Amino acid sequence: MATGLLLAAAAPVVLGADPAHAVPPDDEGYDAPLEVTISSLTPGVLSRTGPLVIEGTVTNVDLETWRDIDLFPMASSGPDCALTPCAPVMTTAAELQLAADSDPETPIGARYLEISDDITSLEPGQSASYTLRIPQDELRRLFPTPTSGVYWFGVHALGSSDKQAYDSVADGRARTFLPYAADRLDAPVDTAIVVPLRGRIAHTADGALDRTEGWERSLAFDGDLGGPLAFGAASGTAPVTWLVDPAVPDAVHQLSLGNPDREVVPTPDPDEASPSSEPSEDTEGEESEDATDTPLARAARTWLERAREELESGAVATLPYGDPDIAAAADSQPTLYRSARELGGTVLGAWEIDGNAVVAPPDGYLDRAGIDSVDDDAPLLLGDRMFPAETFSVRPPVAGLIGERPVVVTAEAAADGGPGPDPAQAPVALRQRILSEAVVRLLRAGRQAPEPLVVVLPATVTADDAPEFWEGLDSDLVRTVALDQLVVSAESTTETRTGDERQIDPAELSYPATQEKNELSATVLAEAGRLVRAARTYQAILGEDFAIGTDLVGEALAGTSYAVRSDRSVAGRLARTREWVQDQLDQVVIDAPPGVTLSGTSGGFNVAVRNDLDHPVTVQVRASTEDGAEIEVANPVRLAANSRTSVPISATMTRAGVHNVTLRLTDVDGHALGGSDTLPLRTGQAGIVIWAIIGAGGGILFVAIGIRLVRRYRRRHAAEDDAGNDAGDDAEQEPTPEPVA
Repeated sequence: MATGLLLAAAAPVVLGADPAHAVPPDDEGYDAPLEVTISSLTPGVLSRTGPLVIEGTVTNVDLETWRDIDLFPMASSGPDCALTPCAPVMTTAAELQLAADSDPETPIGARYLEISDDITSLEPGQSASYTLRIPQDELRRLFPTPTSGVYWFGVHALGSSDKQAYDSVADGRARTFLPYAADRLDAPVDTAIVVPLRGRIAHTADGALDRTEGWERSLAFDGDLGGPLAFGAASGTAPVTWLVDPAVPDAVHQLSLGNPDREVVPTPDPDEASPSSEPSEDTEGEESEDATDTPLARAARTWLERAREELESGAVATLPYGDPDIAAAADSQPTLYRSARELGGTVLGAWEIDGNAVVAPPDGYLDRAGIDSVDDDAPLLLGDRMFPAETFSVRPPVAGLIGERPVVVTAEAAADGGPGPDPAQAPVALRQRILSEAVVRLLRAGRQAPEPLVVVLPATVTADDAPEFWEGLDSDLVRTVALDQLVVSAESTTETRTGDERQIDPAELSYPATQEKNELSATVLAEAGRLVRAARTYQAILGEDFAIGTDLVGEALAGTSYAVRSDRSVAGRLARTREWVQDQLDQVVIDAPPGVTLSGTSGGFNVAVRNDLDHPVTVQVRASTEDGAEIEVANPVRLAANSRTSVPISATMTRAGVHNVTLRLTDVDGHALGGSDTLPLRTGQAGIVIWAIIGAGGGILFVAIGIRLVRRYRRRHAAEDDAGNDAGDDAEQEPTPEPVA
C-alpha cells in the first residue's frame, strides 16, 4: 500500500451548532453518531482523466462531543478489496435496486486511507464541511481496470468521544453510486427530466383556500412547490419538462390576491384584465390592501413570477385540471377525466401556455378502467413497476401503445434516488442514480440504441445543490431532451413497427391490491360529482357573462386529486361547497296558485317566478303531470336581479278529473334548480256536463212546450168540430109546437 496521503486543503468550515435541528439519517434503525452527506461529486462518472472531488458535510447528531474526526473515501474497488469484501460491479436495474435497499452498514467496499480530510471536533448538533480530492493517479490505483457498470462509492467518518474510542469501525458514512461506461461516447441515453408542479388544493365552503400555513411552506424554496420550481430553474441550458397541474397556478394566483372568498361577478373583458402577479390598483379599502401585502401573498406573487418565466421558456406537460385520481374515478365518475381535461386553467391561459396533455399518476400506477377513461389519446406516463419481468422480459416496451394512447415508461426506481443513509433524494444522490440507470440501459442495449430514460423527480427536490445535479449530468453518458421528444404517437412515421405490433395488453400490466386500496373513496367522488352538476346548473342560469361555475367545477376537481387520497375531511368540504351552491339556486323560486279550474278542455293560468339573487338569471319552468294533460310554458324565463315575473302557462286536457301538476325551475338544459311547486288542475269537463244537462233540460222543455202546443191545437180543433156538428142538427129538425090550452 502506498504511503498515506493527507489531503492538503483549507481547514473545515464549521457551521452553526443547533442540536434541535440535527437531522437523523434516512434509514430506520441506522443510528450512527455522525451524519455524513455528499453535496458534490465531480465528475458524476468515473473518469480516466482529471481528479474526482467529493464535498459534503458532517453533522454530530449525538449527545456527546466528537473529536479527531477523519474522513476517507470508500469504493467497491481497489487494492484492499483483496482483504475486505467488496461488492461486484452492478450491471442490471435489479442489482441497483437491491443496492439502494441495502442496510447502510452492509460491507460493500474498502476504505482508501491515502486520501483523507479531518475535523478537530464537533459539538452536539454542530456541522462542518469536508472536501476529498482524489487525483487521477490515485483513481487509477483505486480502479486499475474498470469494467462498464456501477461501482459503490462513498465516504467514511471515524472519530472518538468520551464514550467511544477511536477504532476502525465507521462512526458515520455516506454512500452513492459511481457509474462507468467505457463506450458511452457513441450512444448517449436520451433522458427526459420531468419536474412536477402538483400538490394538495383544498377550499373552504366560501371558496377561499384552506390551510394557508401549509401553502406558505409549499411556496418556500424548500417547499413542495417552491423547491421543484427552483430546482428546475437551475437547469440552465439543459432541457427540462414541467409537469403542471393547471389548478396549482390558479390557486397560487388566488393567494397572491389575498386569498379572497368566492365572488359571483361578471367575467372581466379578456382584453382589459388577466391574471397578474401584482395586486390590483382597485382595492376595497384597507382590508383589501392588507390582504395582498401579507407574507403569503408576497410569496405567491414571487412564485408566479418565477413560474411564468420558466414555463414560458420551457417544455410544459399539462395534467388534467386538479390532478384527479383517474383510477378511482373511472367506474363511479367516468366523465370526470373529460371534465378535468376541458378545464384548461385561467393562469396558464392568460400566460398563453399551451402544454402537451399527459396523464401521469404520481406513483406511476393506472388500472385498466382508468386507462380506458382517457378518451383523448393523451400520452400515458406509466411507471416501470407496472411491467412485470415475467411478462415483459428484461425491460418494459419502448414506444408502446394502448389503443391510440402512446405509452411512456418512467423510471420509478431512479426517482427513488440513492442508497442512503444520507438523504436518498438529495440532488447528488438522485443524479448518481439516474446516471447509473443510464449505464444499465447502455449495457442492456448492446449494439442497439439504448432505450430512453424518463425520470419524474420527487416533489422533495429543492434549490439546495440543484446546480450540482444539472452540471453533473454527464453529456457523454446522457443526452437530456424534452419529454415530448420521447412520445411516439400512433401516427408516427419514425417508428418501424406497425400499430398492432406496438400494442400493449392492459390486462398484462401490474396493478397491486395496495394501489386499489389507496384509491380515493367512492363517497368523495360521488360528492364531487354532485358539486360539478350543481355548479354547472348555477353557471347555466347566470349565463356566459359569469365564470363562477367554472371556478366551482375546478374546486370539485381539486377535491378528487391524488394528493387528497389520505385526507378524510375532503368529502365534508365538497359537501359544504355544494350546499353553498344550492343556497344560491334556492334563491330562484316558483310560486303557483293553490289551484286552477279550467272553463273547458283547455285554458291558461299564470305562475310567479322570483329571483332573489343579485344577478340576472335565465331559467325554464318545466311541468310534469299525469297522462291526459299537456302543459306548455313560455320558456325561457329571464329575470333581472331581485325581481319577479308572471309566467303564462297553457293547459290542454283530454281526460276529465283533477290533475296534479308539478312545476319545477330548471336551467336551459333541463337540470332542476331544486325548488318546485304543485297545484291541482281541474278540467273543464264538469262545465260540459252542466251545459249538457242545461241543454238536455232545454230540449225537454222545448219538447214539452211543443207537445203542449200540439195538444192545445188538437183540443181547439176538436172543440170547433163539436160546435159545428151541434149547429147542423138544429137546422134539420123543426121544433114541435106546444099545444093550445
